[in-house]
Amino acid sequence: MPSRRTWLRLISCLVLLLVLLGAYGYLSLSRLLEREQIDNLEWRGLGISTQGILLDQLSLQHPSGAVQLQQAQLHWSGFSLALPFWQQVQITSLQLNLPFQAEPAAEDSTDFQVLLEQLAAVISILPQRVQVDALQIELPCADTRCQLLGDLLLHKDAAQLDVQLNLQHQQNQLSWHAQLQGNATPAALQLSLAINQQAQLQLTSSLQQNAAGQLWQGEFNGDLQQSAVLQSWLSQWLPNSAGTLPDTPAAAQLQASWQLQLAPGPLNLAQLQQASGRVQASANLPEPWPIPAIGELQGSFDLSAQALDGQWLANSLSADLSLKQIAPDLISGVPAALHPDALQLNIQTTQTPAAIAEQLRDRALPLTLQLTGKGRSPFELKGTLILANGLPWGLQLLAGSLNASTPALQLDGWEIGALQTQLQLDAFLDAQQLDLALGKGSQLSLQHLRSGELSAQQLKASSSELKLQAQLAAGTLQNWQLKGPLDLSAQLQHSQLQPQRWYWQGPVNASQVQAELDGTLRNDAGLQLKLQAQHSSAKGLSLHAQLAELFLRGGNPLKDSLTAWPALLELNNGRLNANASLTLASAQQLPTVKLELSGKGLGGIYDRTELEGLDSRLTVQIDPKQLQLEVNELRLSQADPGMPVGPVQLKGRYSAALQTPTQGVLQLQHAEAALMGGKLQLAPGQWSMTSEPLLFPIQVQGLELEQLFILYPTEGLAGTGTLDGDLPLQISSQGVTIEQGQLSARAPGGKLQFHSERIRALGRSNPAMQLVTQSLEDFRFTTLSSQVNYDQQGKLTLAIRLEGQNPAIEQGRPIHFNINLEEDIPTLLASLQLTDKVSDIIKQRVQQRMLERNAKTPPTEP
Repeated sequence: MPSRRTWLRLISCLVLLLVLLGAYGYLSLSRLLEREQIDNLEWRGLGISTQGILLDQLSLQHPSGAVQLQQAQLHWSGFSLALPFWQQVQITSLQLNLPFQAEPAAEDSTDFQVLLEQLAAVISILPQRVQVDALQIELPCADTRCQLLGDLLLHKDAAQLDVQLNLQHQQNQLSWHAQLQGNATPAALQLSLAINQQAQLQLTSSLQQNAAGQLWQGEFNGDLQQSAVLQSWLSQWLPNSAGTLPDTPAAAQLQASWQLQLAPGPLNLAQLQQASGRVQASANLPEPWPIPAIGELQGSFDLSAQALDGQWLANSLSADLSLKQIAPDLISGVPAALHPDALQLNIQTTQTPAAIAEQLRDRALPLTLQLTGKGRSPFELKGTLILANGLPWGLQLLAGSLNASTPALQLDGWEIGALQTQLQLDAFLDAQQLDLALGKGSQLSLQHLRSGELSAQQLKASSSELKLQAQLAAGTLQNWQLKGPLDLSAQLQHSQLQPQRWYWQGPVNASQVQAELDGTLRNDAGLQLKLQAQHSSAKGLSLHAQLAELFLRGGNPLKDSLTAWPALLELNNGRLNANASLTLASAQQLPTVKLELSGKGLGGIYDRTELEGLDSRLTVQIDPKQLQLEVNELRLSQADPGMPVGPVQLKGRYSAALQTPTQGVLQLQHAEAALMGGKLQLAPGQWSMTSEPLLFPIQVQGLELEQLFILYPTEGLAGTGTLDGDLPLQISSQGVTIEQGQLSARAPGGKLQFHSERIRALGRSNPAMQLVTQSLEDFRFTTLSSQVNYDQQGKLTLAIRLEGQNPAIEQGRPIHFNINLEEDIPTLLASLQLTDKVSDIIKQRVQQRMLERNAKTPPTEP
């Protein structure tokens, strides 16, 4: 038996060993706390009993949060030397304080597999049983901090983790129950929520490996009878910018089940996007339900769909849903005036129609579709919707009808009036193409359309065979074509147009490369144009218009269509043709315009001049720099301003810079007019419009006195003779003048006869005049010359020198006369026109002109 000294030595060694172990443990614990960044570790009331270890209070701080617990009891039952050592833990009170943390950098995909592995690692070190009687967790939520208050009970065995979490919210209790079976690879989750002892949500989900990869399947059931409590609890986690959630209704029923085959490898979002399998879902929302980022949804729907490599197709579908308080983000690209207040969708299964697209045969899901929008712009879309229930995806709309109306609105500088839409349409869409065809009865009615000076009232557009075809690739539009007939009509108003209704009818052919129009433009006045237009980004705009031949005897639609038509010009006879073209290159801002106008046998009135037999060919060309007017041919049989002139012939051209169209150059190759048996002729020349006055030296050849006395009858006056001369005609902004013009009789002279009883009586009473009156009764002249002057007021002055003889007087001795005559030509012509031979229009204009002239003439002094 060991001696006493030996026992003392053994006890001393044991005490020393314990001291050394204690010192080592303390140093090791300090290093462990420092490595794990644990600060302020404090405990109190540590006790050991046969039941286990009791700790009155423990607190510590860590960068990820602070922990404080009270009355923690670690039972010896199930104790082991491996983590977590104690398998039975009971805590009276546990407080966790989690700080704000910076958001991790966004990644292209979320690796769920890593999350599952981390969860499995945490579960592996959990005790078999953890009970927390009072749980308080303070953590960041939205823009502030929130608290979770409740209790926790956790059970774990080799195959299952069972968690019961009861949370208190105001006067309500939210009971969460979760069961997790398996590990990170084969795993199954069951989750349920009860509010105030009423079951609300149940979720069952499992993930397991198979030969093809991973199979994820599950079910979800919800019978929300305490939705107001759930909404109130969720609202505290939303940021203040999201606003207050609208009140939720009392109940809703939700169901879903899924079975998805995922590719092998780490579980992430990319795998879910390429999944294959099936999904079934249904909902019954008897009252409007607020759905974040969507709106308030009410109604029911039932959906069954399948997927192959991420391509989803519906097997069955029915819905009767209404959407109100639509989220602004859903309609952000739509003008405010077109925003719907509510949408109503009704979809039901129906029989397969006969006229189904070839691409959907033997794999079609036929549905009746009715989509209605309410608000300022109500609409209704109805038809038979056919969905592909097998790959590749596709859809078809048969016997579709769209009825819509929109209020007036402003869009990109256009003022658009109320619009009524009635479309009958068929459509087909898949990954490669889009086909859309309008049927009979399709039309748009627009109240008005205004931009700048142009205004269109009561605009209507209709088509029965307009088709849109487009090719798609990877969801991107590759090319498209719009083709078919189009009818347009509108009451047009413009400063250059007379107000009336215009009509367009013809085919349209447009694509992403170019657009073409080829049809007829007409109006209520009877004007009709053949119009062809082409536009492409490479070549620009090309437009050609051809005027249908006008027979003016039946009316003049040009006058009734264009405000630029001269108000004093009346054409009531003959034929008129015109062609116009316009080109605008892509790089140009101003177009090139060419107009060709031809007339045959035109007749009518210009101002107070009657026109007959006008044949003409005119060409007008305007390019970005220059204006050109060319008179290729102009022949007028007769113009009668009170004295008949004609035929008249003219050929020439006028050119000017486009910026200064009135300051160009006039070139005349030929200009002449027949007058009183002779002619007036202008030598070829060139005149600049910037020089004023313009001088036109007119040559007079062969005027017959006999015709002059016929046109200008004077009682008892007659005569013969031929006159030649020159008339220097000047035109300026002040009017028309002639200065020192010359007329003279052609050799050998002529004859004048003046038989008037009034003149004879004058000669008998005045012996000085007796020789004059007797001489003029039969005067044979050899010389007749006159200086001609014409002023801006229309007064013609003639200084006549007359030399000759009367054979009956003094054996025919020579007699010379100097005669000065003045004549108001406008008044003379007016008096000549006031006969029964002219039209009422000319009479009215002459009378009006005479009244205006008399009003401007100052009274003569007595």
